[in-house]
Amino acid sequence: MDPPGDRRLTMAGHRMKRLASFRWRRSNATIDSVKSVLRFGRGDDGRYRPNFYSNPMNLFTSRWSKSQKVICQGVFMAKPQLRETATEISPTRTLAEFIAEFSYKDIPPEVLSHIKFCFIDSLGCALFGSTLPWGKIITSFTKELGKGKGALIWGDGAEVPSTSAPLANGTFIHSFEMDDLHRVGVIHPGSEAIPAADALVRYLSNVDGKRLLTAVVAGYEVGCRVGMTGGAAQLRRGFHPSATSGTFAAGAAAAKMLRLNPMKTVHALGIAGTQAAGLMAAQHASMVKRMHPGRSAQAGVYGALLATKGFTGIEDVLEAPYGGFCSTFIDKPDLSHLTDRLGERFETLNVGFKPYPCCGSNHTSIDALKKILHEHPEVNADNVDKIRIRTTRATKLHVGWPYEPKSMTTAQMNLLFCVAILLHDREFFVDQVTNKSIRRADILATTKKIEVIADPEFEALGDEGRHGVDLEVQLRDGKSYREKVLHAKGSDKHPMTREEVLKKFRLLASRVLSRPRVEKLESTLLNLEKLDDARQIGKLLTA
Repeated sequence: MDPPGDRRLTMAGHRMKRLASFRWRRSNATIDSVKSVLRFGRGDDGRYRPNFYSNPMNLFTSRWSKSQKVICQGVFMAKPQLRETATEISPTRTLAEFIAEFSYKDIPPEVLSHIKFCFIDSLGCALFGSTLPWGKIITSFTKELGKGKGALIWGDGAEVPSTSAPLANGTFIHSFEMDDLHRVGVIHPGSEAIPAADALVRYLSNVDGKRLLTAVVAGYEVGCRVGMTGGAAQLRRGFHPSATSGTFAAGAAAAKMLRLNPMKTVHALGIAGTQAAGLMAAQHASMVKRMHPGRSAQAGVYGALLATKGFTGIEDVLEAPYGGFCSTFIDKPDLSHLTDRLGERFETLNVGFKPYPCCGSNHTSIDALKKILHEHPEVNADNVDKIRIRTTRATKLHVGWPYEPKSMTTAQMNLLFCVAILLHDREFFVDQVTNKSIRRADILATTKKIEVIADPEFEALGDEGRHGVDLEVQLRDGKSYREKVLHAKGSDKHPMTREEVLKKFRLLASRVLSRPRVEKLESTLLNLEKLDDARQIGKLLTA
């Protein structure tokens, strides 16, 4: 039976349920007695959660009924089997228990629907990414790491070890700045969780669609929540939040695929998290930014596989006051995001899709200018005198720097280029970002007319308004047009339609696969929970 007024205990309460291997009796007296010894507290939502363990000897000195003592004996006798050292509840352990206990039946219908579109969007990006110069280099390099049973390199079809494939496949997804995005967490969970889970499909050989979906949802939930502790703060310090926080998305997905118990999952996260890395200077003139999520996905698989062998990691990797992930990467981390309504509020639903091939921080400005161009067709590159974009300090630092055509990465990350190319071409998709277009003289001249200004108005909105912009176009004749956009098209606040996501997928996937193969892949992903053998996905991704 469940506790009074609740379906079941959450988070730490799940721990008690699993360790003791029983169902709580619907009895206020029993709950009150357990609360007195375990020191449960009732939260604002009315749920009981243990604050800390008290002396288990109290069990034998209290006037409890025999059945009540049996309940708590189950708790205390089972506890040493879970833990090796630390005894207090921690966010890292709470997340590990969530991952270990999470099952397909725990996925709400709306989350199931959304995660399937995350698969569709991510794999479309990956197929396109495999055709790009850096995609081809990473494919060749991954093959050189060695052959062996494990996973397929998407697009190419070569089988490599499970520890190698995520490097290539994660890089593919992030290869053209079109992968999914959790706006507040500043993380692209698809480029980390999906390659990590997929890397273990052939390794395990008996994985169906439901198991794969469950692992990926676990990865999205954990990765996004870690990002939410301070994604924008990481960005301001010069770290790539998706690369750093993404190790936890990958570690969670891989641990769930391997069905690790809570303690081994703690170690999987601890091993993955200590490999967190990614510097934002990579956005200025390099290919290596594309590889950041690939390395994160690889780190997660390393963590889970090593944990299965008894290799240990940092047990309090997220909350450790010195050298922990949050204390190291974030100035003022908000750890409450890690466990707040975990298993009830799904951050997966706040992951959006990108209609434009550029940094997410540029999308609101593109939306604003597109609206001005639509409503005022007379506006063009020749009669524009000045464009002013007011936004947050984080966005100015991230994308508002003076443009120099050093690489396609530079162009896609730069706000001035993206606005300028849209003004000239009046559209913005993959064909607007080429080695030739990023160096066009007319584009370079227009970028000099664009000014990005840090505005306290947007700063006051916090992380929720980090991408907000107020874009003003001033014409040579003195006229000016202004548009304010707080949330971009494709974000959780202004989502793309189902058909828009599918259209994007078809356009990208068709660069590699035949039309019948694209249709088959799309149908398979839309019905992923019905798939008996998840190895079919890798085969469908092979040209």
